[in-house]
Amino acid sequence: MTPAGARTCPNCGRDRPESFCAHCGQSDRDYARALWSVAGEFVRETFEVDSRLFRTLKLLMFRPGSLTREFSRNRRAGFVSPVRLYIFASFVFFLLLSLRGDFGAAGALNLNEENVGSSLTGEQPEDATAQPPTEEHLEAFRAALPPEQRRKADDILARPEGNVARQILVGVASRGGVAEAGWADRFLLLSGIDMLHDPSVIPRRLLSNMPIAMFCLLPFLGLILAVFHFRRKRFYVEHLVFAIHIQTFTFLIYSVALLLPESGPGLWVRVSCLLVPYPYFVIALRRYYENGWVMSVAKSVGAYVLYSLALIPAFILSVFVTG
Repeated sequence: MTPAGARTCPNCGRDRPESFCAHCGQSDRDYARALWSVAGEFVRETFEVDSRLFRTLKLLMFRPGSLTREFSRNRRAGFVSPVRLYIFASFVFFLLLSLRGDFGAAGALNLNEENVGSSLTGEQPEDATAQPPTEEHLEAFRAALPPEQRRKADDILARPEGNVARQILVGVASRGGVAEAGWADRFLLLSGIDMLHDPSVIPRRLLSNMPIAMFCLLPFLGLILAVFHFRRKRFYVEHLVFAIHIQTFTFLIYSVALLLPESGPGLWVRVSCLLVPYPYFVIALRRYYENGWVMSVAKSVGAYVLYSLALIPAFILSVFVTG
């Protein structure tokens, strides 16, 4: 027998003639039951998600532009949403990148004491016009720094005279005080002290802030595509979804490259994976926007150039933003 109240939604109290409430959308599932029953349902739901993910990845990886075309045709139920797929792919890529990276102070930029100390000693002539800062200049420079940067500056100044980081900091100190600097110069100076003290800050900050930078630039790539294809009379969100799918493919194929060995046949496959995104982009442009090959190549080059003009400054800025 059907228990009393089984056809009434416990969330809003309305009648629920079907599996889902027409008013609030809550399903008729009840998780207040035996653990084995809940676990079995979880497994079934997982396989359902995997089925959608498989169909989505099949179109995304092997038929460039087709997944966006399905979105434009409003065929969405059988595929993973573009934003969810993007978040998943970016998480996998940056996780693998962080696991593969070696961000030690000596290894990241090859700026350890020995090689940076000897790189300038006896090999580059000193500037005869350069005036070393006086003790008063250095003290005024240090006094204007926050406590943490002051500690790092003292550590840099205590290094040997041939150390590159020390020479750069001394040169900056000789050019003027921190107190008189504008907010932008002060921001760059404080970030620069962090990097001079520990060069591994650079790749760590880049890795930490790059996902946010690339996500924020997706609307810009969508705008580029909208301008290049304004005669197609598509909504901006369609161009944005196309940009999301392109970036998602790039993350996934680069993730595959990170998993491959750096020698032997795996190296050639890895290099191929790194080169694939551009021809994929051209094919996707041709299939989705229905342009000819020449026009697709021309627009792809233009999109890459304009996107790079924004991406490179974003990467540089991400290094100076605390991660």
